[in-house]
Amino acid sequence: MHWLSHNPLVSIAMLFALSMLGMAAVGTVIGFSPVPYWDMWGATLGFYMAVADGNHAVWWAQHNEHRIVLSRLLFWLDYAFFGGRSVFLLTANFVIVLTAVATFFVIARQYLHNRESDAPLYVATAFLSAWLFQWMQEENLAWAFQSQFFLAQLLPLIALYLLSRAANLSTSGIWHFAGACGAGALAMGTMANGIITLPLMTLYAFITRMSAKRILALAALSVVLLTAYFLDYQRPGDHGSVITTLVTQPVELAHYVLLYLGTPFYVLAGEGETGLWAARISTVVMTILTLRALWPAVRAPRDNLIRLALIFYIVYLTGTALGTGSGRLIFGINQAVTYRYTTPALMAWAALLWLYLPPLINRMKNNRILSLIIAAALASVMLWHQTAALTPQHQRIFDRAVAMLALEMDVRDEPQINTIYVMDEGLINTVEVASAYDVGIFADYPWHNLREQIGRRTAVRTGSQCVGHLDQVSAIATEPRFVRIDGWLFSASHNQAPHLIRLVSATGTTAGFALTGQPRPDVRDAVTKEAYLAGLRGYLAIDSLGEPIEFAGLDVDCSLIIDVPAQI
Repeated sequence: MHWLSHNPLVSIAMLFALSMLGMAAVGTVIGFSPVPYWDMWGATLGFYMAVADGNHAVWWAQHNEHRIVLSRLLFWLDYAFFGGRSVFLLTANFVIVLTAVATFFVIARQYLHNRESDAPLYVATAFLSAWLFQWMQEENLAWAFQSQFFLAQLLPLIALYLLSRAANLSTSGIWHFAGACGAGALAMGTMANGIITLPLMTLYAFITRMSAKRILALAALSVVLLTAYFLDYQRPGDHGSVITTLVTQPVELAHYVLLYLGTPFYVLAGEGETGLWAARISTVVMTILTLRALWPAVRAPRDNLIRLALIFYIVYLTGTALGTGSGRLIFGINQAVTYRYTTPALMAWAALLWLYLPPLINRMKNNRILSLIIAAALASVMLWHQTAALTPQHQRIFDRAVAMLALEMDVRDEPQINTIYVMDEGLINTVEVASAYDVGIFADYPWHNLREQIGRRTAVRTGSQCVGHLDQVSAIATEPRFVRIDGWLFSASHNQAPHLIRLVSATGTTAGFALTGQPRPDVRDAVTKEAYLAGLRGYLAIDSLGEPIEFAGLDVDCSLIIDVPAQI
């Protein structure tokens, strides 16, 4: 890599990529909460407990319209070996994206193998890395549940690349073909769009004039796995029908696809009406460029194996957009620009860039200044948007922690619990089992075994005195046994706020618990900057109203007695 020190453009490109990746990683870390969020309650925690209970059919069961078998394997590993804390799953998200970058890199090496310098390859790969780690896909990248969103884009790319290698007479070993078949089959276990991978591979094999045996093998594998996929399949009741949408709303569906594939430019253009037009126009450009590359590739398929693979990959992602739109158009056309859909759209644009990489490199050499200006402008916009990853998420983390506190204490605080999932009997049943058997984070501090301590006598503590205040005591419409308390607590002697607070009644029994972590700029200004996260919320047994309650820190040895009003 001696060229690295002699090529400032490569160094700048790599610094750009590392900056984008670094900010994405920082954003994931500072926004991290181990508390399961939304679908995770049933699809990760509930799934793991079902498997542990001997129900192995859940591996293949539908999740909406998907069969997320591969992600379920990751979910199981997270609970079986990593305590269900989601760190493993979030790491997996980044590893999958890095694997996509590596796959594109391998493809580009074949594209550019006869060039005198590797510098263009490294510059292009650095830009691609930055592109694929954009924070606009936070809902996927920083959510432990979303590995299937990345796998559903990665595996078809690998499958088509390996198939292009198998179609090449000089590299057409059985292992490339077997690997392609394996990746195509695995794609069906990611998301519903994965089912079109093998049929597209069959068409690719036919167009590139692979042997009849291999074409038939792909066709047979497609039929077998599609039959297995749709055996006992139930269409989600709140989703539209693919055929009905195609027949009755073709224009609206086309508009949906335009927005879906253009979501990266919707975000980069600042969203709103300007962003919508940027999405539409960009997808039209993508369509024109893809069709422009398709005709010569089809006319001479043996000379354009990799180009055809990239074109078929773009077709796959277009099919993904069509499938998504046909099922979700009932929620409105603008649902297409949902942030989680940026992941497949980013991959589609990456494939288009790779499709035109050789001529782009030549044009950049001939128009170096203009190319640098355009690249710098796009990189600047990407960097500016990426800084959103550095925004602290203290309130969101706090809300989820308190929601988890309510669940562990069996407090039916519906507004609070709804920040992590809809409070219903299914959730409550899952929580009761997980709490009883200490599954996942129910075995972790600060939530472990809290419900068992309510009403029990507690040892007298002799720590220092905290400073704090009880700001509000609120009734909970859906919970007659407890009240919600808000305030703040801070230990001046330890110069920090206790995280978990035991609420001790006048009779010495545990009457509730509270957590700190809520941002309190007013407390920071009045006390010290270390008290910024001293805001607390918790739950107190309603029969302790009107008593002096000791707010006793458990991880920081300090306490404060506060008179709780009798009326709320």
